[in-house]
Amino acid sequence: MEAPTAGIDPRWTALGPAGAPLVVLIHPTRLNRTFWTPQIEALSSSNRVLAVDLPGHGRLEQERFTLPGAVAVVRAAVDSERASMDETMPTVIVGLSLGGYVAMALAAEAPGIADALVLAGSTVEPTGRRAHPFRALALAYDRTHHLVFDRLIAAFVRRRYPGGLGDLLVASGFSYKGGSEALRSLAGEPFLPRLAAYPGTVVLVNGGRDVAMRPGERRFLAIARRGRLVTLPGAYHLSSLDRPAEFTAVVRSAIAEALEARRPGR
Repeated sequence: MEAPTAGIDPRWTALGPAGAPLVVLIHPTRLNRTFWTPQIEALSSSNRVLAVDLPGHGRLEQERFTLPGAVAVVRAAVDSERASMDETMPTVIVGLSLGGYVAMALAAEAPGIADALVLAGSTVEPTGRRAHPFRALALAYDRTHHLVFDRLIAAFVRRRYPGGLGDLLVASGFSYKGGSEALRSLAGEPFLPRLAAYPGTVVLVNGGRDVAMRPGERRFLAIARRGRLVTLPGAYHLSSLDRPAEFTAVVRSAIAEALEARRPGR
């Protein structure tokens, strides 16, 4: 398994036919666009796949993470692709954890930017007391001895994701400072109103064993105008890596639904 090569702009990878549906992939904290390698490999033969590095992560690791800054990067990436794509083709934005929150913020700012959102591991509203875990994890990132933590995480990731994927994730690095900034940026931000303002299809995805996110999933499902919930059995928080084939199938179904909705006469 090899890391996807970057496109013209170093902030993102763009692969696949230009005249196909656009699939935008937004990664979780501490990781980067390499996180999406299984989905890029599976989807890019028949879709235009765009995987973005957020500020504080990957190629943008030296930039400070802010939520508006993250939204701006993703919006710039989408705009760059949509300028030359077939207008009849839909756009589906997929975000996991931090990526899901960034996707919701983007969709609230520009409701017409996507036909569908696939939001994985991002069904906790980080306000009030629910903001405390976000701030606590940010503090842990700040205070952890990263050389030791890197060794522990690297060993776990290689065991959890064999076949070269774990090695690829470890080689791409972990962005603790950017992850800490991202978590603090989310803490206190309301996302349910942002999701309620989005008129398109919303697919909420959680791992069956994601005990942090599953308690809030019904609130998010209830607020989405056209929403559905998918639970991936046996998966934890990083459901796209734990169950890559099943996760990719969810994304394919969102693409197919968006294509059907754009058919003449619908």
